[in-house]
Amino acid sequence: MTDLPPEVAGTTTRYLELIDKALPGRVTGFYLTGSVPLGDFRPGRSDIDGVVVVSEPVVDVSVVREVHEQLPSAPAFDVTYLTSADLAVAPDRGKPVVFTQDGVFKEVRAGGPVSPVLWSEPARQSIAVRTAPGLVVHDDQEALEAFTRDNLTSYWVSQFDQLESAADGKPDDEAVPDWVLPWVMLGVPRLHALLATGNIISKTAAGERPGSLDALHPRARTGNGHPTTARRSTPRAVPHRHDPASALLTTCMALTPETPRPQRPPQQHRSSPEYWAFNRDRCGSPTTNGARKTRRSLRRRQSPGLRVGPR
Repeated sequence: MTDLPPEVAGTTTRYLELIDKALPGRVTGFYLTGSVPLGDFRPGRSDIDGVVVVSEPVVDVSVVREVHEQLPSAPAFDVTYLTSADLAVAPDRGKPVVFTQDGVFKEVRAGGPVSPVLWSEPARQSIAVRTAPGLVVHDDQEALEAFTRDNLTSYWVSQFDQLESAADGKPDDEAVPDWVLPWVMLGVPRLHALLATGNIISKTAAGERPGSLDALHPRARTGNGHPTTARRSTPRAVPHRHDPASALLTTCMALTPETPRPQRPPQQHRSSPEYWAFNRDRCGSPTTNGARKTRRSLRRRQSPGLRVGPR
């Protein structure tokens, strides 16, 4: 298994010890997703995200709740409990789901974190702490992009409206919570990168991607105010430098159709010649320049022992 940050390794080890006692033999797989496999885990800022594969749906939620109550409060341990059968087909937001959010245990009758993103992450880039035998994950690129576009309009546009109202009349140098700058300024560019490249990338990679922040005000892209700088640095309060027009421009940038990307052939697996031909034509050979190497590094990465279902 890939070396994990100490905080991640400690919490995941403790979790598996506790959950195996609470649900003996029922946790068949555990995949870390989010910032850890993307190499963007920031101590003191990042959560531990993952998908727990169980042999059958969790019924006795009180037992699982007790497990999560014994875990460290930081970093937040955010996982979703799904069966192999759940992951083998398209996400169904109409089914009950057990999960944790911001480290808080939750059980809902429908919805929750269930989305094409949650399915695509273990299929494309994840770290298998425990590999589920024969696991096949349904990964639908069209559904992922449709969900992303809907998220821009249903979530981010309203978020910008709220930020504009909250900042109305406040001085430019008034401090705001340290998470605001990287969350707002890197959230939308990250979605834009997915629509432009077809790949899920980290917040830091989205901020460093050429042209990703061109729609933002220059003050948000320089010095300590750069979102990637704020994400890497020690948590602190930063000036809000309120510019709602810039945020809306970024949203428009993400919603604007780009030159159509080559469509990935159906049922394409990493072992097939078509997969490598597709990516070679799209990203160049290993000896090409640094820009192409960067693009090449954003290819789908599949965990050992995990197969990706038809797209």
